[in-house]
Amino acid sequence: MSMSEKNVLFKNTADQLGRNWIITPENSDLDSLGYARIVLNDEEPEVEYSNPDFESALICLAGEGEVTLNGDSYSMKPYDTLFVPPGNEGRIQKTGDNFDLVECTAPSDEVGSAVFVPFDELNEDPELTQDLGFDGCHRRIHRLIDENVPAQRLLCGLIFSKDGNWTSWAPHEHAATKEEIYLYFEMPPPSFGIQLVYEDIEAPEYLGPVYNNDAVVIKKGYHPNVAIPGYPINFVWIMATLDPSMERSWSDVNTQPEFVDE
Repeated sequence: MSMSEKNVLFKNTADQLGRNWIITPENSDLDSLGYARIVLNDEEPEVEYSNPDFESALICLAGEGEVTLNGDSYSMKPYDTLFVPPGNEGRIQKTGDNFDLVECTAPSDEVGSAVFVPFDELNEDPELTQDLGFDGCHRRIHRLIDENVPAQRLLCGLIFSKDGNWTSWAPHEHAATKEEIYLYFEMPPPSFGIQLVYEDIEAPEYLGPVYNNDAVVIKKGYHPNVAIPGYPINFVWIMATLDPSMERSWSDVNTQPEFVDE
């Protein structure tokens, strides 16, 4: 393995209450992309929130809660998403038994208003929710932060695979334009998947198992993954352009040449 595992694989990233930074440029090979986790329950029912110099996407993975920013409140349930431009302050609190949010971040100077993306509506939008693939690599994709939101750099979404299927197939890479994090969710034991990250398959940057709430950094290389038989591999993809001038498009990728026709 050419990069140390601590810089690529982050284990069990939802094991602490409150708002906790999990992956940043300081503890990984990423230039700007970040991932924080906000976990609330009766022991810690709310946290203060601010994003002074970065844009954020708050994605609800479980439970119910409310995000209040500069006096405006947004009620969230799974998989509702809130895009937050830089310079907001407020609080996040649970309204049910628990509230579990993924926070995706990238530096930005693009001011504006928060945009709420209700999953019920996005799930009915054929441009943002699609079933893709063929035998062996079927998956359902939800583009939570895409052309629907005026982000400067972020692109985020969900993938749910069929049991035992591959995703991120055909293998592709986007090291010249975007960096990425995969965060695996709704994969309770004994489920797991196998994630690959490689430029040269004979010397992969990462090749190994991934479990519920693990996260993998994808700085460069092709990055397909596969579920074990009888179980899916589900993940949040967190992606950002390398700088604000680049086109913010999830489709701007290079397919591994051997698989271009798939």
